[in-house]
Amino acid sequence: MTFTNPQLDTDRLPRAAALDLHPLPPEHRREILVQSAIVVTVFLLLSLVPQAIVAIPSPVRVALLALPAAALLLGGLLTVLAVVRFRRKGYALRAHDVVFRTGLFWRKTTVLPFDRVQHAEVTHGPLQRRFGLATLKFFTAGGSSVDLQIEGLLAADAERLRETVLARSGHG
Repeated sequence: MTFTNPQLDTDRLPRAAALDLHPLPPEHRREILVQSAIVVTVFLLLSLVPQAIVAIPSPVRVALLALPAAALLLGGLLTVLAVVRFRRKGYALRAHDVVFRTGLFWRKTTVLPFDRVQHAEVTHGPLQRRFGLATLKFFTAGGSSVDLQIEGLLAADAERLRETVLARSGHG
């Protein structure tokens, strides 16, 4: 038997950018907005603490009003970026792998072949439970950390995807 290793024409390979990705559900967008509101509220309250101190002179007290304004401005900007990043997320299930794309400035596409999947789990955080969402995590051999994590799936979809991937990987 003779070993051959022919070169592939890279122009004829399928393009990952051409994938028809499933967007994440609108409930995940609402979860992001609630998370942002909680964080902005905490920072806003913390920025008001110096105002509560009675011994601060009046001119300094007026200057300290910039802290809550900055907290609101920064929180609003980060919320807008989180919503735009949400719109860029998507996943696809193909015959031999699962694909997840994310990122706003630094885009990342992860392709995980089914035959590498050793374990998959579905987790639900407190806000996720409130919105009927879940996070699907895939683990491969040789590592203890998550190799692919898809946040913001509907809980039923996460369970269905988990079962499908495990069945195709031979671990179902």
